[in-house]
Amino acid sequence: MTPPAVVAALSSTVAPSAAHLVTQPVAGPAGGEVRLSGEGYPAHGRVVFTFHGRPVGDTTADAVGRFAAVPVRVPGSFADSAPGTQFTIGATSGPVSAETPFVLTR
Repeated sequence: MTPPAVVAALSSTVAPSAAHLVTQPVAGPAGGEVRLSGEGYPAHGRVVFTFHGRPVGDTTADAVGRFAAVPVRVPGSFADSAPGTQFTIGATSGPVSAETPFVLTR
C-alpha cells in the first residue's frame, strides 16, 4: 500500500520594515511646537500623529515611506501636568506605527 501523497504549501511574507519616529526637541512646554521625522511607513501613506493618544496632525509619507521635520503642536491642555511628566508621541499609517517619548517642561 502506497502512503497518501503529502502536499505542502509554501508561503512567503515579507514583514514590513520597522517604523521609526524621532521628535525634535525631545522636551518642551504644552502649546509648544515639535518637529517629527520618521521612516518605515507605507509609500505615499497618510501618517497620523498623536500626543498621548490625541490626534495632533498628519502628513503623507514620501515614495520610500519617510517624512521629515513635520511641525505639530503639543496640546495646551497638558499645561497642568507636572514638569518632567513623560508622554508618548505616536505616528501611525494603517497597521504601521511607532512611538517616541516626550517630556513636558514649563
